[in-house]
Amino acid sequence: MPSTGFQFTDRDAEIVHYVYQLRVATLDHLAALTGRSYKTLERRVPKLRDERYLRRLKPRPHKGLYVIGSESVPVLIAGGYAPDELADRRRRENEWKDLTIPHTLLVASIHAKLLLFSRYSPIKLTLWQHEDSSLQDTVQTSSDGKLPIRPDAYFVLQHTGRPAGRNIEHFFLEADTGTMSHTRIALKIKAYAAYHQQQRHVAKFGMSYFQVAIITNTRARAENLKTELHREMSAAQQRAYHFIPMEDLTPERLLAAFGTPRL
Repeated sequence: MPSTGFQFTDRDAEIVHYVYQLRVATLDHLAALTGRSYKTLERRVPKLRDERYLRRLKPRPHKGLYVIGSESVPVLIAGGYAPDELADRRRRENEWKDLTIPHTLLVASIHAKLLLFSRYSPIKLTLWQHEDSSLQDTVQTSSDGKLPIRPDAYFVLQHTGRPAGRNIEHFFLEADTGTMSHTRIALKIKAYAAYHQQQRHVAKFGMSYFQVAIITNTRARAENLKTELHREMSAAQQRAYHFIPMEDLTPERLLAAFGTPRL
């Protein structure tokens, strides 16, 4: 116990683990995931920051964004939550750019929401992999040349009420904050379609099929994208590309086409 009287507890480890899972977390995320009150976290989280278990990013205009601090690394590794290489891969504060924070925050909110639904729904989030080099690839197309495959995350949902062999769905995530043009999003969809057609995902990810979740900040944005981009898709593709506003996101919404032909 340090001279300040601070003692790191199991409940602190839970907070640190959720921050690590989400990459960047707010007090609202942590209150929902830990079941602790916002006011309790307002008192405890600053202590974890003072002891370097957490770091706070850009207090304004963003409201208390937290990432893991240096003291969290051995805790996460010892608990089996993170690999030994975590310290080498950890982002420094100056790498969190103003333009990337809203996007990273949306991804974190999507992740947190699916974690919460997994507690009460028969549909469980069994895997979440954040954007990194292992997810990146390229695909050659006839009309647009070589296009990148760079999902914001890759995740897997398992329906516990379905028979084995028909209860797993793989998703690539595209988190849309409204800053990307429809043309660029259309190119992303072309890339995913070619990737599936060429079966590139089978060798790289070991899955026979995938779906793409385009999650937006607003309902109007989701509806506009769906109206414009679904026109260029086959019926099977329309069932595999989901345009969902954050407020309507549920595992059931993602699996609405469960059991139907894919892509």
